[in-house]
Amino acid sequence: MIDITIPVRVISEANTREHWGLKASRAKKQKNEAILAVKVCTEYRSLKLPLAISFVRYGKRKLDSDNLQGAFKAVRDGVAEALRINDGSDLITWDYRQETGKDYAIRIIVKQL
Repeated sequence: MIDITIPVRVISEANTREHWGLKASRAKKQKNEAILAVKVCTEYRSLKLPLAISFVRYGKRKLDSDNLQGAFKAVRDGVAEALRINDGSDLITWDYRQETGKDYAIRIIVKQL
């Protein structure tokens, strides 16, 4: 099992109006942070499919459910890459949650089913 919290802010990409380069830079950073966080955990090497992967967003206010899932796209891609799995596989269950707080962060939980 992997359970890590990293200080990454995920935002609703659907509602941002900014230059594509800024969005791409943010997505690359989020993906790389997720890859690094998972690879630092030695437990990831022993995980076998099927998996349940949960993401928890900590932020000052909540996003609606479709924006929450979209905000985690780059992080999801990074976790899948670190685990060397296809994020579209039927052997993986993805779950998205959120909690309010004063600081921004994300929590990644990977469990074997």
